[in-house]
Amino acid sequence: MYFLLLYNADITKKILIADTKMDMCIIKLLTMIAAMLSMAIGENCGYVRGPLAFTNDTIVINLDCNHSAPASSPDYVPIQLHNNATHVAVQLVHCPTVPVGLFTNVTDNVTSVTVASEDAVQLLEGTFEGLSQVIELRLLGFTKLKIVSRSLLEPLRNIHTLVLDGFGSTNIMLSEIGSVIRALSGTPIRRLVLNKIRDQLFYEQIMQVDDFKIANASVKELIISDAPFSYEGSIRRAFPELVSFCGGGTTAQSAVTIPATWDLLLLSDHLKEFVSYRENDLLSLQAGSAAPYKPIPITQFVPSVMKGAKLANLYPDLLDYFLNKIKFASNREDCMLSFAFGFSNLTKLTANGFTVLMTSNKTICVEENNNIVHLDLSDSRMLTSDFEMPLASGFNKVKYLNLENMGIKKFPSAFLQCFPSLRLLKLSRNDVRFRRGRKFVVLVVGGRAAS
Repeated sequence: MYFLLLYNADITKKILIADTKMDMCIIKLLTMIAAMLSMAIGENCGYVRGPLAFTNDTIVINLDCNHSAPASSPDYVPIQLHNNATHVAVQLVHCPTVPVGLFTNVTDNVTSVTVASEDAVQLLEGTFEGLSQVIELRLLGFTKLKIVSRSLLEPLRNIHTLVLDGFGSTNIMLSEIGSVIRALSGTPIRRLVLNKIRDQLFYEQIMQVDDFKIANASVKELIISDAPFSYEGSIRRAFPELVSFCGGGTTAQSAVTIPATWDLLLLSDHLKEFVSYRENDLLSLQAGSAAPYKPIPITQFVPSVMKGAKLANLYPDLLDYFLNKIKFASNREDCMLSFAFGFSNLTKLTANGFTVLMTSNKTICVEENNNIVHLDLSDSRMLTSDFEMPLASGFNKVKYLNLENMGIKKFPSAFLQCFPSLRLLKLSRNDVRFRRGRKFVVLVVGGRAAS
């Protein structure tokens, strides 16, 4: 079995191995190869706002409403474009009300439109008339909106990708944003990105998933990033053909919101990529008793999910899943939860920034017929008394394993045997000692040797 140890190049690190000079050369070579591979492997599905003009052929229009006739004026002129324009970006300035009919003269060749505003407060019906042929719409900013027509997006009958970045985050309720999105019923939309659509508040905010359900549509990719809220309702049933899900933000879960993502992760027949991240969990860990939430003992995981499912009364299939697992739990007494998880068609699993208190030294088990090849647990913590990484079983197809910044100090001697197909292992920002048969690979990270 071959595996690569990958480290960040920004701090001093050494590898000391009690073996021959040839082994040292091999380790150095593998590390160099790993560094090159890391440049080619994308780990984050989270949305990052690109430039206003994100293609070389994008036509950028700066529209200052203080220097143009209002839409109600007979002198008003919609945007004029040459016939071969395909990508258009409009930066609005001093436009509290976005001009209605702004795109009525757009040609059928335009396929992508970006509109950005920092001061708009109204988006009215008819704003996007003329964009029935567009397959991508990005709305950047619009944080100060107070009035949004529910039929705003109805003209977009050929839309494939919708990006709302900051949309209505200050004044518009989540349910109102959902009602705007639901106007895309019956369209070929495939990708929905919701980035920072709500500002951080002092109270818990919950996104009712069904408010965002798009009827007669087949959304394949859903990204909900920089979100100071959690979810209630079945994501799996609201988006039944979802292939890729990425969700993350800065909020803790409550009893009724914990089951939402587990219902999707464990029961979806189509999901292949699941990414979930929490931005402040490690900070909470360092804050001690002042943290907004404490690590959950692993033994309380199933009871917590089941309690939440019962309280919300929205996840009958998830309840049945766990009840069936518990019924036959005696079959896997070697497993930490007395049963093995099943992940159906999932191939990529990422969980960053989470903390679990490991109160058992048994194995974390998943069903061996899973298809996971990419497993990323970086920035998460599995708290044990001796900072030892727990054993796992069932990950027979995993080729990529990221355990960076997990506070790990040592591994069980049989750890690598749990991943027989492993090709790339990332361990930076850990103080680790590996036992490899009769040999030791001792890592010195940041000038401090692991014991």
